[in-house]
Amino acid sequence: MIERIKDILNEMPGLAGWKIIRQWVESSELFFVGQRLDMNRGKKVEHYQVTVYKDFKADGKKYRGSSTTSIHPTMLSDEIKRAIGAASLAATYVKNEYYPLVKPSVLDQPSLRSGFSTDSRSAWLPKLSEALYRADRYQQGRINSAELFLSQIKKRLVNSAGVDVEYEKYRGELEFITNWQEEGEEVELYKKLDFSDFQPALLTSETEKMLEMSREKARAVPTPILNNCPVILTGDSVEEFFNYYLVQSAAQYVYERISTAKIGENIQGSKVKGDLISLKLDPFIDGSTESAPYDQQGFPLRPTTVFEKGVLQRYWGNQRFCHYLGAETTGEINNVVIEGGTYPVSTLKKEPYLELLAFSDFHMDPLIGDFAGEIRLGRYYDGEKTVAVTGGSISGNIKEVQECMYLSKEVKQNNNYIGPESLKLSNVSIAGN
Repeated sequence: MIERIKDILNEMPGLAGWKIIRQWVESSELFFVGQRLDMNRGKKVEHYQVTVYKDFKADGKKYRGSSTTSIHPTMLSDEIKRAIGAASLAATYVKNEYYPLVKPSVLDQPSLRSGFSTDSRSAWLPKLSEALYRADRYQQGRINSAELFLSQIKKRLVNSAGVDVEYEKYRGELEFITNWQEEGEEVELYKKLDFSDFQPALLTSETEKMLEMSREKARAVPTPILNNCPVILTGDSVEEFFNYYLVQSAAQYVYERISTAKIGENIQGSKVKGDLISLKLDPFIDGSTESAPYDQQGFPLRPTTVFEKGVLQRYWGNQRFCHYLGAETTGEINNVVIEGGTYPVSTLKKEPYLELLAFSDFHMDPLIGDFAGEIRLGRYYDGEKTVAVTGGSISGNIKEVQECMYLSKEVKQNNNYIGPESLKLSNVSIAGN
């Protein structure tokens, strides 16, 4: 199919270049109600994405337009020609500054490792299911429902500059809901996990944790009105919080003047009293579904340090935006590694605090630094006792808290994120019930 598409592209007049991405996915899917298997299905799909490039000049300056179309394996040659022709026309209306396509590399990229490659998907699913339900042993709480997917993905990328690369990876996806009822209304919590290797202990520990959190939520009291109380973020919100630094250092946002971060400057300021951010991008994290030897342009990826002790070392991004900035291309890497901080969690909890474990929604605006979230479950320590709390919200701006924030010494992995398990902040507004 790729050769047929290439022949059509090479006959298409006026193209400055092209790119083809073929993705083949075969998956097995299980759907549970309680501990009962409700549905078992599988699917096999094949996708082709074709991007065409058109060059033109305006006011003496060279531009490159692009447009992408989807090609289905069942399409006839005439249908493919029409789809590519429409994309070619659309590309003439896109006015981007000129940038070169990725060229072939001499780098020898490693293969992605996964234990799932040693056996069939059907052999792994019972083992994953057993790990999922191992912690489901309580009378008042249970796993209400779950969806478990395991996919094998093969990707090949070819472009007109001579790039022809391919790789294989696995993606596991688990979504489940836990319920707990003490007295009154039943409590419900949702969790999604992504993984690329067989990690039964991870599935068991996460379901155990969610059941325990459901129990805490069922016993929680309204969040009190608190003033000048330090906030500790634990869980998924920590990863969302750090997304600010990832976006601020991205070549695309620097080029578009959305970010003003400058290489050699400390993004946290000159009066930092807490921990400094050290962040790198690593395309080869074991267990991450976002690991990849090449990005979507076919550029070979390598581990890249972005921040070192708060100081921006380099911008990161694909060939296009790094070319615009005159920066070394890093490629688009979707795995983030952040160093742990100075103190363990136990030290961060010696004084009164409000620890937040789950939100109805936590959002960090990575462009201006505003963050906020509605509290679903937290723990308030008043210096003597700890109680579970729920309700209320928090809000703040990262520029007002980053000079005095503390990262836990303990780090954890959540799919494509490796970093502090908890984060302690001051100057956060807390709205209680």
